[in-house]
Amino acid sequence: MRNTTPTHLITILKELLDGKTMKSSDQFIVNANQYFRTIKKQGIELVEVWKPNLTNTGQHKERSLHQTIENIKRAKKYLEALHGIKPKKDEVQGNS
Repeated sequence: MRNTTPTHLITILKELLDGKTMKSSDQFIVNANQYFRTIKKQGIELVEVWKPNLTNTGQHKERSLHQTIENIKRAKKYLEALHGIKPKKDEVQGNS
C-alpha cells in the first residue's frame, strides 16, 4: 500500500507554525516552491522577502507565516486536515 500523506507539506507547515523563516533550499525536496503555493492556495498568508544569496549575485525568497490570529488558525486547521483530523463540531458551524 502506497503512503499518500503529504509529508513535505506537513513538515513545511509545522516549521512555519513554529516561527521558522524558510527558503526553498531548506528542504531536501526538488521543488519546495510548489509547497509554498499550495499553502497560499489554502488562504494562509506568508510574508515573502527577497534576500541576496550568500554564494552568488542572485536572490532568493525567505518565507514566514504572517502572525495574525486568523492566519495561524487557518494554518493549524489545514495542518489538522493534512493529518486527517476532522474539525470539531463548533468549528464546522463557524463558532471557532
